[in-house]
Amino acid sequence: MERGRVTRGKIIAALLDLIRAGNLSPTADDVAQYANVGDRTVFRHFQDMESLFEEMNTKLTSLVQPLLLQTSWDGPLARRIEQLVAARAAIFEQITPYYLSGETRLHASPTLQRARAQFATQQRRQLLACLPEMAERPEVAAAVELLTSMEGWLRLRRAQGLSADPSQQAIVAAVSRLLSS
Repeated sequence: MERGRVTRGKIIAALLDLIRAGNLSPTADDVAQYANVGDRTVFRHFQDMESLFEEMNTKLTSLVQPLLLQTSWDGPLARRIEQLVAARAAIFEQITPYYLSGETRLHASPTLQRARAQFATQQRRQLLACLPEMAERPEVAAAVELLTSMEGWLRLRRAQGLSADPSQQAIVAAVSRLLSS
């Protein structure tokens, strides 16, 4: 029983490591080889790749949950915006390779579709808790949600080539302007 738990952990760790290293679509063979287990061992512990990715998502959720569930937002609007963007940047930097990996399977994965919907809901709740003043202006709320989303972060980091600090500064500046107008 203990050996099975250790092997299962090695398989999940292998999947996480492979994706973090840039293999966004690892196969069962890739995972087995990296975990140093037999090919069939992966499927003895996981029904299919979907269930393996579901387990990975559970692990990632536990990592980012504390930042998403943050409820103490202190100070004036400018400070709360900075706190929110810093919290989001920390999450997004941790999960970027896994998020990109998910993009390759999103269309065919009910598990991933549910996880993405939950992630969006949690982000929306966090946003409204931090910046309640935007609730009265739905068009502003929609724009702020877009600016502080994973997709917005990826646009700045990957498509526009900004490093993390300038990306944060750009988001803070844009959100601040929207909420002060």
